[in-house]
Amino acid sequence: MAAKRERTQSSKKLLGAASSETRTALIDAAEKLMREEGYAAVSSRRIAAVAGLKHQVIYYYFDTLDDLFLAVFRRGAEAGLVALQQAVETGQSLREIWAINSDPRGNRFIREFIALASHNEAIRAEIARFGTETRRLQAEAIDRHLKRRGIESPISPMLISFLMAAIGRLLVNEESLGVDLVHDEVNQLLETILRRFDEIEPGQSTDRLFQTP
Repeated sequence: MAAKRERTQSSKKLLGAASSETRTALIDAAEKLMREEGYAAVSSRRIAAVAGLKHQVIYYYFDTLDDLFLAVFRRGAEAGLVALQQAVETGQSLREIWAINSDPRGNRFIREFIALASHNEAIRAEIARFGTETRRLQAEAIDRHLKRRGIESPISPMLISFLMAAIGRLLVNEESLGVDLVHDEVNQLLETILRRFDEIEPGQSTDRLFQTP
């Protein structure tokens, strides 16, 4: 059994260094194609062409094309988590957190990976990890913002984070399909709520925060 395990380990493919400029160029190229055309349009030859490399070099750095997709997602997700961590540390306002959640570029990027995750367990697990950590950090940032201003919100920071993410994603997804019914009204309502959060003074009633204009 030990001999068999040793043979398996010794036959494992040796990949190129994670810090390699070539590896970074491949990730850059894959991300560019995914953002512009979607993951279904991405192939090893197209990635290599954008990176200015031979397509065989991809498999020196990645076992499969899905492993390259996973590297693209992890890099983007980690950058997103760093930005959110900075929001927590610097006490950004709810308006800035909403801007992150409603960013069309970020939402479309995530949507491609959600589609890819339907047949890739590793990417599905990474999306779950990233989504959980993002929700936690956003809720922490929102909680700090409310406490700093002495606001007792009628709904929890975690629920505020969820609603921001859900509404932002839905708006972007519908707009990408050419659907914009009631979007102006939704944006107006959110602008009103965010303004009320900015204007409310410590000790004031929060009853009107979520009332319609």
